[in-house]
Amino acid sequence: MEEQPSPKILDALWRYRWTSLAIVALVVLASALAAWLLGGTSSAGARIVLKAPDKAGVVGVDASSETAFVRYVNQRALFLVSDRVLSGASANLAGAVPVDVLRDEVTAKASDNGESIMVTVNAGDSDSSASIADAVTKAYQAESRADVKAAEQKTLDTLAARRRDVLASVPPDKGADPNTLAAGPTLGDLDKQATQARVAAEQFGDGVSFVDKAVADGTSVLGTVARDLAIGFVVGLLVAGAVAWVRADRDRRMRDSDDLTAATGEPVLAEIELLAEPELAAVREVGSHPLWPYQFAASSLRTSVERGVVVVTASAPGDGSTTSTLQMATAAARSGARVLVVDASVRTHGLSDLLGLRYDPKGLTSIAVGAARMDECTRVVDLGDRVALWAIPAGQYQEATLDHFRSSLLQAAVVAMRSAYDLVLIDTASPSIAPEVTPVIKESDGVVVVVRRDREARLVHRLREQIRLLGGQITGYLFTFARPQPDTPHRAVSARSRQPMVQQGGAGQQHRGQQQSPAQQTVPAQPAVHKGQQQPKQPQKQQ
Repeated sequence: MEEQPSPKILDALWRYRWTSLAIVALVVLASALAAWLLGGTSSAGARIVLKAPDKAGVVGVDASSETAFVRYVNQRALFLVSDRVLSGASANLAGAVPVDVLRDEVTAKASDNGESIMVTVNAGDSDSSASIADAVTKAYQAESRADVKAAEQKTLDTLAARRRDVLASVPPDKGADPNTLAAGPTLGDLDKQATQARVAAEQFGDGVSFVDKAVADGTSVLGTVARDLAIGFVVGLLVAGAVAWVRADRDRRMRDSDDLTAATGEPVLAEIELLAEPELAAVREVGSHPLWPYQFAASSLRTSVERGVVVVTASAPGDGSTTSTLQMATAAARSGARVLVVDASVRTHGLSDLLGLRYDPKGLTSIAVGAARMDECTRVVDLGDRVALWAIPAGQYQEATLDHFRSSLLQAAVVAMRSAYDLVLIDTASPSIAPEVTPVIKESDGVVVVVRRDREARLVHRLREQIRLLGGQITGYLFTFARPQPDTPHRAVSARSRQPMVQQGGAGQQHRGQQQSPAQQTVPAQPAVHKGQQQPKQPQKQQ
């Protein structure tokens, strides 16, 4: 596995919970503020049910079919929002609302069944909307009645003119004349049509069957604020979730051991919690009892590689590889194994500093350039309780020294280490920082990578690729600076291990105030400091 899986939305929200909470609060506050400033949006609606004209042409309306009636209703809806009706509505409101405003606030459309007109008024508050809707319906009824009256009068005028024409065509004093006899039925028919027009107009009236009084359909300001608060919360949660997911997807850092396992697909040997000042000082003290996670990691290493050479490196400086090397070596030595630690960080001398061997003239650099044999560079480190381990310091470092490093000598040294010790731990920086010791990775039996919490995933992936290209095999990972867990046991700290406040570091990092001169250093591992003791020979492999 080369990449971490896509983050889960709930995990992303929890990871960025404070930012997400701020986003939700901001959106909710903006929604409430907008609702409060804009106030409640209230509207009112009224329904006008129209009559169906009983005869075509009597009042100028053709309703001979259902389609014709639907078209008639749509025409009346357009008539309702005309300036003529709106002017009447404005007059009904005593001019309080101008026609221009009514054009924007009043809308009308035919109902879905085509039998009525739906009037909607959005005037800002419910009372104003309802009063305007009532005024508009009254104005429509008045204008519609006026139209019917006008159509009736036009029909009657037409019939009256025709009657006058008929009467004018009848000669006076000729009762038996055919024209006179024919005029009687014609006049009767015209009178009948006039009567029908009057009756139809009276029945049709204003063309409205009934009106549903305007009903306000709105919410109060408080109701609007409550509604917008709920909407703002949902929108804010969605925005916060999207932002958190994008951040989590872009910020691929190792926040816990599960992230490390998911990103690499390889085992995490141990998880070491963030240590307090006294605990850190005790852990970095030679001979201190190792923390239980390091004991577990050392046991896992001995099980996986048996008798072999393990390189301990880190994804970046400060991850804690040097401290981890010393702790695992101490744990393995206390379990009865013959352990050798090698400081391959020749630039920083981190492990040599912890062992008090920084100024030792012989070390790994001497072996790599052929200036000394391995047994000449090996020192004994007393851990107390009649337990010891062996160490090869970094040796003297100069820039020109690295140019003379010979891979064959380093490879031969690794072979010799493997044959003489149960477990060899080599502390080194990543290959990109210390390319001169890359042969050690190739010849090793396994590599332990130390990764600090919140370390970027790309650094871990880059180190994995480098180790793979060099022919190394990753045995597992140590996850350092982990968040403390309530159920994790903690070591007791002795008074002599209290030190100034520092953080656990990797190769090259030292305790504040612990830089020692050669005269001040205590080197219990060097046989030369003990009276009458000869330089120790290379330990032989146990049978």
